[in-house]
Amino acid sequence: MNLDEIIQNEPAFRRQQIYLAWFDKNIHSFDGITTLSKELRNKLKDEPWLTVKEKILQTSKIDGTRKALLELSDGKIVETVLMPRMSKKQTPSDKPRYTICVSSQIGCPMACNFCATGKLGFTRNLTYREIVDQVRYWKQILWKDKTGDVDNIVFMGQGEPLLNYKNVKLALNIFIKGAKIGPRKITVSTVGLAETMNMMVDDKNFPPVRFALSLHSAINENRTAIMPSNRANFLEFLVDWSKRYHKAFPSRTHFIGIEYIMLKGVNDYPKNLDALIKLALKMGSIRVNLIPYNPGASKDSFGGTDIEIIKNWQKKLNSKGIVCTIRRSQGLDIAAACGQLANKNK
Repeated sequence: MNLDEIIQNEPAFRRQQIYLAWFDKNIHSFDGITTLSKELRNKLKDEPWLTVKEKILQTSKIDGTRKALLELSDGKIVETVLMPRMSKKQTPSDKPRYTICVSSQIGCPMACNFCATGKLGFTRNLTYREIVDQVRYWKQILWKDKTGDVDNIVFMGQGEPLLNYKNVKLALNIFIKGAKIGPRKITVSTVGLAETMNMMVDDKNFPPVRFALSLHSAINENRTAIMPSNRANFLEFLVDWSKRYHKAFPSRTHFIGIEYIMLKGVNDYPKNLDALIKLALKMGSIRVNLIPYNPGASKDSFGGTDIEIIKNWQKKLNSKGIVCTIRRSQGLDIAAACGQLANKNK
């Protein structure tokens, strides 16, 4: 019997006691959860406290980003990344805050042409414990090293989160209630799947976390060429859906994130910028994040857009009243940056 089978007939508050204990640095086993009855603790004695095991741990010599290849109970491997974040207000003596990039699947079925993870293909969904335990793994390292704590969680690792809806939703609620990380500090990133995007805005129990869409082109034919999962009417759907999203999550802090990877000679022409501006102005509160292409992210011969062109895009988007930032890639030297997660030790 596994954890869920053991506690399936227990009162609902027992789960909450376990979720809280998972993020208590002074508890190291189910037997240590003294709020549980002795009988229940005895039933849980053979349950692993952590469902992931460190196989390889790498640290970037450039920016201190760390990447871990974690082995799961069936021997499969998944990657997760820990990125230090120092704000402009912090002093050198302040401890950094960290962003954890978690995976939701082993590999990915979306097969985006520019992404190394997409070249892996799809193996299986991760369980909610395997998702949660990526964060617990990093928190245990930070507790031991006394080097700071987790400030943000982004579902931007391996896999398409909305194809693992049930497990991702449960993991999100555990992070919010158990790890005490606010929903505005958590981002779910998706390539854009109409059915599950609809499910999300209609689901009253889906937590109000931040949402990011991997757009990468606002021209349908162009998007299909680099993202095989794109559907012919998706951009029209997106405009209508964005209105429903803003209605479901009316807070002024709830913008839709638009992620746009800049590929030289592919999606960085003036017509692409015009199309992006036109689409963005129809979507209400959004923020565009321009992403420089990371070398080695794919076996295909893509190149990165010149930084001056990226900066020009940012300037033009901002001039139209569209908030736009340029992502700073981290962990490039250990293949831990956007689109590089391929279960390899670089």
